[in-house]
Amino acid sequence: MREITAAQAMEQAQRGDTVILDVRPQIVRHQGSVPGAVVVDPDALTGKLKANPRLNPDAEVAVVALNAQTEEIESRLSRLGYTKLARIAGGFKALRDRS
Repeated sequence: MREITAAQAMEQAQRGDTVILDVRPQIVRHQGSVPGAVVVDPDALTGKLKANPRLNPDAEVAVVALNAQTEEIESRLSRLGYTKLARIAGGFKALRDRS
């Protein structure tokens, strides 16, 4: 998965070029939310993606996940056909500090 900065992710999302996908578990989302992000619990990843029209395999997806889960999330998304994936450098903290 390529890496982009929080600034790049926010700018691309505001232009409509990228969907920010927040797959942090609910227990850590108390830290805050990412404006405009699609929020999916890691355990519900498959079903929630299919149900969300903003997320299709052709979409550019910037992922916010726990560091320990990032590779597993990438693997699951790849198996679902997502090929335009990016990891946000610094994760949620970088996005929060960017706002």
